Amino acid sequence: MLSATLILAIALVAFYVARSVRTYYALNEFGGHWSAGWSRLWLLRTQGSGEMNKRFTKINAKYGSTARIGPSMLITSDPELFRRMNAVRSTFTRGPWYAALKLHPERDNITSYVDERKHANIRNRMAPGYSGKENPHLEQDIDDQLLKMLDLVQTKYVAKPDEGIFRTMDISRETSFFTLDVISKVAFGQTFGFLDLDEDPFGYLENLAQLLPALIVFGVYTELTNIMKIPLVKAALPKSTDKRGLGRVMGFARDRVQERFGHKQVVRQDMLNSFISRGLTQGELESETLTQITAGSDSTASALRITLHFICTSPPIQERLLAEARAGIEAGKISRPIIKDAEARQLPYLQACIKEGLRIYPPVTGLLAKMVPEGGANIEVNGVEKFAPGGTQIGWNSWGMMHDPEIFGADAEIFRPERWLPRDGSEKERDRVAKMTETVSLCFGYGRFGCLGRGVATMELNKAVIETLLRFNLQPCSLAKPFNEKVVGFYVHTDMNFIITERKDVSESAMAHMNGGLKFDAAALPGAYDE
Repeated sequence: MLSATLILAIALVAFYVARSVRTYYALNEFGGHWSAGWSRLWLLRTQGSGEMNKRFTKINAKYGSTARIGPSMLITSDPELFRRMNAVRSTFTRGPWYAALKLHPERDNITSYVDERKHANIRNRMAPGYSGKENPHLEQDIDDQLLKMLDLVQTKYVAKPDEGIFRTMDISRETSFFTLDVISKVAFGQTFGFLDLDEDPFGYLENLAQLLPALIVFGVYTELTNIMKIPLVKAALPKSTDKRGLGRVMGFARDRVQERFGHKQVVRQDMLNSFISRGLTQGELESETLTQITAGSDSTASALRITLHFICTSPPIQERLLAEARAGIEAGKISRPIIKDAEARQLPYLQACIKEGLRIYPPVTGLLAKMVPEGGANIEVNGVEKFAPGGTQIGWNSWGMMHDPEIFGADAEIFRPERWLPRDGSEKERDRVAKMTETVSLCFGYGRFGCLGRGVATMELNKAVIETLLRFNLQPCSLAKPFNEKVVGFYVHTDMNFIITERKDVSESAMAHMNGGLKFDAAALPGAYDE
């Protein structure tokens, strides 16, 4: 006679098998890796491979624009589906995947909220602070940090071959320092001091690199996020009292928040003040400011260094961009010492280079998985309608979307800013460029899940790309392997070592922070606007 324990074990196994079979057939219409319908191990291995962007793209290329990557998870490279899921009135909601982005051990943040009402509430209260309308110092704060970075490069990293002085600079490191100091300045009115010290005073970047792999595991096995509530595990998580790493940054954020409360309040018109005026509590602010730092720095730094790399390794592109900038300066349409954001937006080729940088290496690679509403949804996959049941998560494949030859042309794997310039004034050309623009803008999300920091990030790119190139020549140290790339957690990480030299035609003015009255001899360079 079978024991009760054995009967229970058999029943549990039978239940597990039945549930697995039911789950498998629920998404059987969608193609994918043979094991993805039965287990999440393929997804875990793919996300931990360092090249998940390319592996997901192969899956979509083979099995369709929306394909299976887990028992209850799909991935899409279809811009229309992405917009549909993120639209303001969409019935799709945030999936459990977002719970893995809870950086504060005790509090959710605008990124990790799964509850739609809580997310909408916090987003509505934070949006005005990001808009810049309530922060009159925003652009000047960015200019100050950019000048600081350029001065650091000039004084410490410029090589002087004629004098036998050869130096190299890891542009990944310096751009990260720049964006970290920008976000701390615009958010708190005080920088971390990365650029002042030219080092990571908190050990933050090293600690973040160690923590990002955990996001991979939690993003796949979302039920594991509950272990953070266990006292022993909770005690091991970063704390604001830590002397190093993410905990030290938490402490910095906590201190800046505390300064805005109490009897001797610090008053400054910035993001933090805007958040406080809209009722965010001290606890909410500590969690949200930590998210600002992590989400608002690494992605922008990635976009900046990738764009600089591709421009500098293509002389015709660099010459055309510099010609456009020089013409603008000579015409008095570009301010010195730093170009204004509004001016940068009027430079067609600069904007083409920035869009192409975001497209060729989309900086955010996280799945951003949305949940199919109860009752399910019909999903069109390459012209064929398929049904996804309620509870299915659908992540996005940013790499596949931004390399789609049907949207960006047969040469989608090539960095070519000219694709963004209309060949003529025809409606067909306007539609082609508009479709590309609509797609690349999805790098910043869409609808009710759009990136609140888009304006700040765009302003940093508009200024830093052209101002860096006006002052310096950037030459990769190794043309055989110009940079090392790896996708970790949420972002594309790259190491890029450059030899930096002064750009001879502007070196004198660069030393004087490029004041007004600059003259450029651009006669030998291609025109800025002709195709």
